[in-house]
Amino acid sequence: MNAARIAILAAAAIAAIAAAFFVHRAMSTREAPVVVQAAPEPARPATRVLAVRQDLGAGARVRAQDLYWQAWPDEALSPAYLTEARNPGAVDEFTGSVVRIPLMRGEPVTAQKLVRPGDHGFMSAVLEPGMRAVAVPISAQTGAGGFILPNDRIDLIVTYEGDGGASARRRFYVAETVVENVRVLAIDQLITGDNQAVLGSTATLELTPDQAHAVAQAQAQGSLSLALRSLADGDGGPRMAGMRRRPAEEETGSRDGVQVYRYGRGRLVAVQND
Repeated sequence: MNAARIAILAAAAIAAIAAAFFVHRAMSTREAPVVVQAAPEPARPATRVLAVRQDLGAGARVRAQDLYWQAWPDEALSPAYLTEARNPGAVDEFTGSVVRIPLMRGEPVTAQKLVRPGDHGFMSAVLEPGMRAVAVPISAQTGAGGFILPNDRIDLIVTYEGDGGASARRRFYVAETVVENVRVLAIDQLITGDNQAVLGSTATLELTPDQAHAVAQAQAQGSLSLALRSLADGDGGPRMAGMRRRPAEEETGSRDGVQVYRYGRGRLVAVQND
């Protein structure tokens, strides 16, 4: 092999080595790919507002467990919402209130959506749909000595003088139960019971329209008394009493007796004339 061919081969080898070196250097110095990550969204400022844990319909009584403090974005905060910073005692304050406007679970509470005891419109919010509130006069004697409290159940009794006709020789009185198992809404303006005797002059009762008419008529007919019912009687709703006053001729039969009512039944008892 002559010197010229050896020189050409040597130059080619040097060129190949140089090319390999530059390629390796270029590969090793290539920048690593840049991974762009989205910046985390900054936390939005929030305020704790009073909200309800479950759906509450109009007329529902609010319990303490129905209310809680919920974080609410400041950008959606309404001035009507009750916040923990401004109203720290709102849970206790609105416990026992009545829902005026239906509330959905998680919905913030406002004073316009709830009516508290003593507020205007509370009595109409407490009334069951279709019922009426009727006030009747009471005293310590006719109101079970003051032991009848709001939310108790009572029977309403009317007492009046019997009509024995012109030839009647004795006066007699009749007692009738007008309505039974009626809920007491308030005594005077007390609308929540605290298990203490209350001597009031007026009891407000929850009645159906027909019962309201019967009670108004009974109030004009004689004196009313409230008979407290036992809690064991259960809650079957108010009802009209089955007993009704019969005409005087049927009651007395003979004019020489007194009609006596016992356990809801009437019977004529003869009296001795003076």
